[in-house]
Amino acid sequence: MAVSKDAVIFGFRFFLGREPESEQTIKAHMGAQSETALAETLIKSGEFSRSKRFDNLIELKALPASKATGTGLPPIKILIIGNCQIKGVARLIQAMVGNVVTTTIEALPATTDRLKSGDLDISLLVSQSDLILLHPHAEIPKIFEEKFIHARGKTKLFPRVAFSAFHPDVDYISNLQNSRIKGPLGEYQSTIAFYGWANGCSVEETIDLYNEDVFGKLGFFDYWNACKESLIQEGKATGLPLEHLIDKWSRTGEWMYSSNHPKLFVLADLARAILAREGITALSNVEQFVDDDLAQGPVWPLYPEIGRKLNIVGHYQFKKARGSCPQDQPVLMLGLAEFVRDSFESFSKYSKEDLVCARLASSRYQELGNFLKKRKISNSAKISVSTVSQPDTSRIGRNPYQGLPDHQFWRRAIERLPMQDVDPVVRSSMILNREHKVATAGSCFAQHISRTLQKNGFNYYISESGDALSSEEAQRRNFGVFSARYGNLYTARQLVQLFDRAYGIFVPTERYWIRGDGRFADPFRPQIEPDGFASVEELERSREEHFSSVRKMFENLDVLVFTLGLTETWRCRSDGAVYPLAPGVVAGELNPDTHEFVNFGVADVVADMNAFVERLLRVNPHARMLVTVSPVPLIATYEDRHVLVSTTYSKAVLRAAAEEVSQRNPMCEYFPSYEIVTGHYTKGEYFETDLRSVKPEGVDHVMRLFMSHYSSERTTHEKAVSALDEELMRESALLNEVVCDEEAIDTDH
Repeated sequence: MAVSKDAVIFGFRFFLGREPESEQTIKAHMGAQSETALAETLIKSGEFSRSKRFDNLIELKALPASKATGTGLPPIKILIIGNCQIKGVARLIQAMVGNVVTTTIEALPATTDRLKSGDLDISLLVSQSDLILLHPHAEIPKIFEEKFIHARGKTKLFPRVAFSAFHPDVDYISNLQNSRIKGPLGEYQSTIAFYGWANGCSVEETIDLYNEDVFGKLGFFDYWNACKESLIQEGKATGLPLEHLIDKWSRTGEWMYSSNHPKLFVLADLARAILAREGITALSNVEQFVDDDLAQGPVWPLYPEIGRKLNIVGHYQFKKARGSCPQDQPVLMLGLAEFVRDSFESFSKYSKEDLVCARLASSRYQELGNFLKKRKISNSAKISVSTVSQPDTSRIGRNPYQGLPDHQFWRRAIERLPMQDVDPVVRSSMILNREHKVATAGSCFAQHISRTLQKNGFNYYISESGDALSSEEAQRRNFGVFSARYGNLYTARQLVQLFDRAYGIFVPTERYWIRGDGRFADPFRPQIEPDGFASVEELERSREEHFSSVRKMFENLDVLVFTLGLTETWRCRSDGAVYPLAPGVVAGELNPDTHEFVNFGVADVVADMNAFVERLLRVNPHARMLVTVSPVPLIATYEDRHVLVSTTYSKAVLRAAAEEVSQRNPMCEYFPSYEIVTGHYTKGEYFETDLRSVKPEGVDHVMRLFMSHYSSERTTHEKAVSALDEELMRESALLNEVVCDEEAIDTDH
């Protein structure tokens, strides 16, 4: 069976809003080739088409016959021309589609020259191809524009992936004949090693240059924004937006083998994006079965000092290309000392005047000599006033905390800073621009984020706006407080329950509560209508309109900001439905036989959040999520203990759960609003006299850091380094034009 029983049951609940009628029905649908095929079967059913609940959920496009997969149809023929990444893309497309034949031509200089001259005639190949994919590389697009005008309609560009932020030391060195020389990692060279050799340093002195101070002077810590912007522009130029993919990749850690060799999962996402653009259905998770050629090539290490800035563990182990290794040792690693010695040996085959590395002409490298002299004098002065001889800890066995950035030390990051300057957001991989639809949900504190977004001109996404009402009436009836009129969602269980109810997967047995004035309230948003509902029918009409807005929100948002607020809640004993308020507080009546108190633990919250993420991605594959924890203490606890103890427990559970969820799900990120308001460094100054309400100063601190780290608007510091960004982006542009030496990824030796 290609599809599991659980997948079939979920599919029926999700698309048809009911359970499968029999085990026989389940078994029949388990025969679908994939979950995608199962979904298509259910969507195409008459029962689905008659449903009104799923308007705007999925828009199906019929594939042209030549693009449909299946054994009885002719294969799709795809021609791919570009750099060394095309072999991986071709294999991935074959695996994802199945019924496809790919032909690749690597755009080496000699190949390009032969295409220009006509010595290499690919006219027949071009005419027989259903789709032609080109990297915007060198002269290839121009050649196609001039020589193959008839193929213009089926010729598409796709982006090259170059990203130096993980490996900013990598560059190429050429001789006077403009040929790139080779070192221990093929054509990849270390600018620092070459700088040391060209300036008469010894191997040992050059090894000492691999440190945080030198990296900072050379701008190695400043590459991220420039590389990301350069890659985004490459995507825009080829018609494939990459920003959300870059954010996704960045949450996995290091996603490049070198400056222009991406890991296979990166190419897999790119291949899926290409196929989606062409309307071709792609299988999921097939990259695990595809050979990764680029992993066989040279792999540059992420230096530990750079890794710490990116919150990734780094090392100094340089992996040689498989073709450069002995047959009995296909994986050969070089330590830093060995790598520098081998680099010097390769440089020494030439005179210093015969070698050129463009990077060394930049002011960063030109000023490095004076910087090192001042640093040496400063260090010597420190040594001369010391009365105790200190052991050398710069090598193996040194204090592991030595050299760590300031934000990892309490004294430097908290004690010595003014309260308003404390910033626990070390880095963010999620950048919001004014076009992104940002939705909010959660506890009361989430409302501050929505107001900040609106105040700063961002696209705060409201799917249930109450446009027909006056602004005063809309506000009174809770329109616009959150993105849809669901009220406060204090717990993770409420969030996943909202999704299931909106899509008809779960229908609670308790339909309404009666208020003290005889009017009706929705048990799951009891204060949303300040005047209550006149009848159950009116309540249910409002609920269906609300669910339509919720579905629209989930399917169209770019980012959901969700604030976890509580672990304590009340639920229905019969079906597990949870409420934002206990029955009897504003409506309804608490019945011990019907209702029960529950206090969720870490495992409960993590399971609910993961379940919601899975559901959200089913209807919106590009959605991202920013998770926060409310700093507001419990107003009361139902546990038989002090409210302070219950508050501490609740916040500890939510904070631990938020960490697990953000670590497990690449589309999630944690924002520390809780720590900013409640941290010891505030000495309680961010709370009002009731020690519960957050002062405007505390909210301002949170929102200032939120905008600083997540807004695409440049900060003062970013403006100050814009010239450097431009220089680094020029480096990225040159890197994209580089064609890898064929021998660098040769796996036949």
